[in-house]
Amino acid sequence: MPRFAEDIAAGLDWLQQQSDIAHDRLALLGHSVGAAAALLHASRHRDVRAVVSLSAFAHPREVMRRLMAEKRLPYTVLGWYVMRHVQHVIGVSFDEIAPVNTLADTQCPTLLVHGRQDTVVPVSDAHRLLAASDGASLLLVDGDHDLRDALTPHIGTLVAFLRDACAAATPVDCTGRTHVINATGAID
Repeated sequence: MPRFAEDIAAGLDWLQQQSDIAHDRLALLGHSVGAAAALLHASRHRDVRAVVSLSAFAHPREVMRRLMAEKRLPYTVLGWYVMRHVQHVIGVSFDEIAPVNTLADTQCPTLLVHGRQDTVVPVSDAHRLLAASDGASLLLVDGDHDLRDALTPHIGTLVAFLRDACAAATPVDCTGRTHVINATGAID
């Protein structure tokens, strides 16, 4: 995930050098680990107007533990070592990059989109992310972890979110804007 965030930064740097790009209207959209990387980037930089996070997990440690449990790898014997090794290889602790921790530092509007039937990343992770943010919105959709088909009825909501975030004359202040978007796209 930190390397994905570095790739995002490099891509945005390249876009900033292009004369035919509206530099003040850049947004990020990521799925799963890519969504976590987009949130990580947005928590550290102020160069995007919005983030759309699809199926993001709350904490990488929990993802790793679920994966190890699926593979029947004993945590007490092997899992602890694997987690320490992964953190050593990536050069940061899971706590430093966990979306549930980084989302609070994200200043741009953030739309969390999650499938109600997601068995890879439980929908409870989306609710935890929403609770950790002062400015995020949550759109729950009928779908699993792969949201390709589930997003079709909600394209208008996603486009409107991005349009509103990018059209503002100045960056949008998200403080206190936490809310849930219902299935019809109306904001609760």
